[in-house]
Amino acid sequence: MWEARIRNVGFISLAKRTYSFNTGEVNNSFLPFIYNRNPRNLERLRIAPKPMGYALDDKPMNYWHRLVVVQSNQHVGAYIEHFSGKTVISASTKEWAIKQFLRSTSDTQAAATVGKVLAQRCLECGLLEVHSNYVMNLVSPKVSLLLKNIEKGGISLSEPEQFLPHRHWSREAKENPTQIYEEMQTK
Repeated sequence: MWEARIRNVGFISLAKRTYSFNTGEVNNSFLPFIYNRNPRNLERLRIAPKPMGYALDDKPMNYWHRLVVVQSNQHVGAYIEHFSGKTVISASTKEWAIKQFLRSTSDTQAAATVGKVLAQRCLECGLLEVHSNYVMNLVSPKVSLLLKNIEKGGISLSEPEQFLPHRHWSREAKENPTQIYEEMQTK
């Protein structure tokens, strides 16, 4: 009977039990290590490396997540692209769940609906900031309406800066690396 119970126990809970039995603690123990299974967690903490790309690239690569708007004569769509090139979240008037509520799949009302749906999906997935190359005044009315609805939905269209590690040898360092700072010593 114990063998069947041990087989059904997951690896983590078995490791917890083993750790607590070895230290002599009673079920109040915790693991000294943490497994982070969220692949986007470092980006949310702003410590993941942000790719810089090259100066002569067609598309700049200084983003973690980028908003891309796709328009055709028949449909309007938008998606969030990770810097690795994979699509994270998408919304389009090709989807039946969106198309059934629209009179036309390519007018301004369709673009506004796609913006609302994409903002809702981003919030559900935990994406609060995305990079956008689109400027409100310089794009078509459809795209500007889509961008306004994404912002109304609670998504920021600019990503925060990456936290860079403190390098005492950098030129932007506040203290002088050649100067020695002595601490007060008590004898």
